[in-house]
Amino acid sequence: MSRTLAVIPARAGSKRVPGKNTRIFAGKPLVQWTLEFACAYQGFDEVLLSTDCEDSAVIASVCGKPVPWMRPPELAGDDAGTVDVVLHALSEYQARGQYFDRVAVLQPTTPFRRTDRWNEAYRLLELGVIAVVGASVACQHPYWTYWIGNMGAMSPCFPGKSTLRSQDLPAAATINGALYWIDVSVLRQARTLTPEGVHAVLLDDALESIDIDTEDDWVHAEQALLAAGVLK
Repeated sequence: MSRTLAVIPARAGSKRVPGKNTRIFAGKPLVQWTLEFACAYQGFDEVLLSTDCEDSAVIASVCGKPVPWMRPPELAGDDAGTVDVVLHALSEYQARGQYFDRVAVLQPTTPFRRTDRWNEAYRLLELGVIAVVGASVACQHPYWTYWIGNMGAMSPCFPGKSTLRSQDLPAAATINGALYWIDVSVLRQARTLTPEGVHAVLLDDALESIDIDTEDDWVHAEQALLAAGVLK
């Protein structure tokens, strides 16, 4: 049986929404939504909150997953990439005699997840897919986007495609941070969560598409919860 490590990257620093991971969102700290899902999902063999934040570590302990080590400073800055954080986690576990075939990444800024989506991702991996990501339908099709040059001059990003009718457009999506799942060997070689050959699980639920990176995102997320009846 393949073993999966679930990594939740939650560093302390956030310039656009200070302290967002521990800030109360819909009745609980934002990061707790993701922790609770990861701890309950049966497809994960181990769950790690990778953090340099003591408050986040306390929340992990409350959820039953004490942080085994704090993230080192060199992986806690603005320049630290998620892949580096995940590879560090895998190395730390390997040093402790624990090995994993797959790794999942759950960004805490996307707090709502559905088990059936992860089950779909698992089935794809079992069929031989090397990596799966969650994706949402693109709000604006890339064929209809333009580069902006000097004095506002516009040029199509995809020449010859900008005049296509909507019914003639190929399906397009944007990656959603709610779901990443990849073979460890592929991650180590490609050093990306979205290597060539990655497949998508479409997340078409409005709550699943919530991604909180700015204060405006926070407000819009709360409005979405009100509309869905989650908040009263």
